Amino acid sequence: MVSTYGDGEPPDNGRRFYRELQALTKAGGANALSDKPRSEVPDNADPGQSLLSSLSFDVLALGDRSYPKFCQFGADLYTTLAQLGARASAPLQTFDKSQLVNAAANTTQSWQLLVRQRLNSQTQPGLYLLRFTSTQPLPHWRAGDLVAISPENNPEVAARRYSVASVPQSNEMQLIIRQHIDEHSQPGLCSGWLTQDLTLDGTVNMQLQPNPSCHINDAQAPLLLIGAGSGLAGIRGHLSERIHLAKQARQTLQQPPGPVWLIYGERSADLNPLLKAELAGWQQAGMLHQLDYAFSQDPANPCYVQDLVQKNAAQIARFIGSSGHIYVCGRYDGMGSAVDAQLQLALGTATYHHLIEQGCYHRDLY
Repeated sequence: MVSTYGDGEPPDNGRRFYRELQALTKAGGANALSDKPRSEVPDNADPGQSLLSSLSFDVLALGDRSYPKFCQFGADLYTTLAQLGARASAPLQTFDKSQLVNAAANTTQSWQLLVRQRLNSQTQPGLYLLRFTSTQPLPHWRAGDLVAISPENNPEVAARRYSVASVPQSNEMQLIIRQHIDEHSQPGLCSGWLTQDLTLDGTVNMQLQPNPSCHINDAQAPLLLIGAGSGLAGIRGHLSERIHLAKQARQTLQQPPGPVWLIYGERSADLNPLLKAELAGWQQAGMLHQLDYAFSQDPANPCYVQDLVQKNAAQIARFIGSSGHIYVCGRYDGMGSAVDAQLQLALGTATYHHLIEQGCYHRDLY
């Protein structure tokens, strides 16, 4: 069972597996055949066809039909296994994420909108902080988890997923949502409803979706947070979790959480003063050890977060070392892929792959 990430890629925890599987198609099969006496090798033998000849397999591919390369990694994996001689016991099966959401609809919980606060200027597409409360017992979640929301609570419409921007200890569900505007200047079906049409005290049904690949379990490790726009949601969730852990550490006289470095990008520097004050306050309190902004439409100094990663490459390598954690949240196109490329250069190939294999590189990209 596999998912597809980004532009048809394997998910982070499958990168090494697929890289090594591809290497078998290039060299492993030939090596396996070269160990046999020449008389046992058919003249027309394909070197890649013998390695997995004793293996039968099924592939269930999970994906999102809104992306052009729907279930691409599942299809590539299916083809690669067949090229190595494995026998498919069934055709490739694909599963759209909307089927998964609808299948688990009984886990939804109702939340009431308390506050909707704009975080950027009126000249930019709206970026909003939404705060919700619930009369039901609060569920448990972790920083890095997601919620699925169907526009106007209509279960027949494909749900949208949003990164959670709070922790249960706040007694609120908080989201940060960019209002999507289409080519006809109309707001997106779900983002428009949440950021514009939903009334205060209005009800939103949310399905909590655990996202273990974005959980950070080593609180003492250095943590580099990188994001842009609504990617602030996941970042804020992790900062909130670290603040809670720091409070616990003070009360129990335990070791405090490790240092946190935030690189955050928006279109302009005209952010809500309350947001700036919150981030500055966390920095002054020692929860944020370094805070860097990148504003892509700044007339004096246009800059993207990937530019800051490139500029600070040596410092990032020292900060992360061999056991730090990196969390990236925001759009895959542009920001996510560019940051990934710069991190590979900054860390070096060996450290980059080591962090992935150790589960220290977390990406929440959409």
